[in-house]
Amino acid sequence: MKNITFKSILFLSIIVLSSFAVKDSFVKVKKILGEWECSIPDAPMEYQKGVLVLSRVDGVLAAEMVMGGQGMPLEDVVYEKDVLKGKMDVQGETVRYNLNFTKKSFEGIVSYSQGTLDITGTKK
Repeated sequence: MKNITFKSILFLSIIVLSSFAVKDSFVKVKKILGEWECSIPDAPMEYQKGVLVLSRVDGVLAAEMVMGGQGMPLEDVVYEKDVLKGKMDVQGETVRYNLNFTKKSFEGIVSYSQGTLDITGTKK
């Protein structure tokens, strides 16, 4: 009997603690959702300005970079400790993003086969 009670309490504790983790994760992601004006000054002309759109789709963080009126989805998007990481395909080239967010801005790097470029952004 004691063993069953202990297992029940342990199980309920895990459920309660995991619900706090999910809520905390949602709150952290929620603060970056929206549109962010981006600048990559050293990129080719057509990729120097854009808008990073961060949204929640079916409970999962989704990201899309819009440049020149064309949207390109980011894949493998992960947001932890104010850092967003993801990658996307640009004309057959894998481009990786590593962005460090503050309240109303971010800065980071974009890396690809030719090296890395600085990127900055501000919340619209």
